[in-house]
Amino acid sequence: MRLLVALDPGLRECGIALFDLDTGELLVAGMPTNFESKARGLAAWASMATATAAFVSSFLEPLRAAGEAVAIVVVSECPQVYTAGKSKGDPNDLIELAGVVGRVAGALGATSERSVLPREWKGTLNGDVMVERIKSRLDERPCEHLRVQLPRAQDKQHNVWDAVGIGLHALGRLAPQKVFPR
Repeated sequence: MRLLVALDPGLRECGIALFDLDTGELLVAGMPTNFESKARGLAAWASMATATAAFVSSFLEPLRAAGEAVAIVVVSECPQVYTAGKSKGDPNDLIELAGVVGRVAGALGATSERSVLPREWKGTLNGDVMVERIKSRLDERPCEHLRVQLPRAQDKQHNVWDAVGIGLHALGRLAPQKVFPR
């Protein structure tokens, strides 16, 4: 089995979505949490990588117990510095995100890694509009909606949807659909 792990990195929590790379099917999506809430730097990166690897392992253990070999491909949103007028927060925090991505890919034993910039996978769409587009792509395969584990906190749910969107983009399932007049 070839597994695509889509990651929306964060220092305190990561949105993550697992897809079967051969069928393009969403297997599970959720948001592991870093319980080392005060940690910074290497300690925080390692803790987030451990939480993310545990989330993935809970899905992989039955496959590996059955003797199935699993190759893992990681695709992650790449932290990006914007110009001063469009920047939010401290740009130094992006260094932390880059560290998380590296540690997560290493912890998962990824056979391949790829990163995408936010503009590459979601363009300039408003976040709420993009979430609706992502949901509409899951509507094409109804059982996929049931595999999305959203956090209770409403303001954190976008992390999971972003991870699903990054995975759908990597699989070619997120592109705008063209409607042609008759």
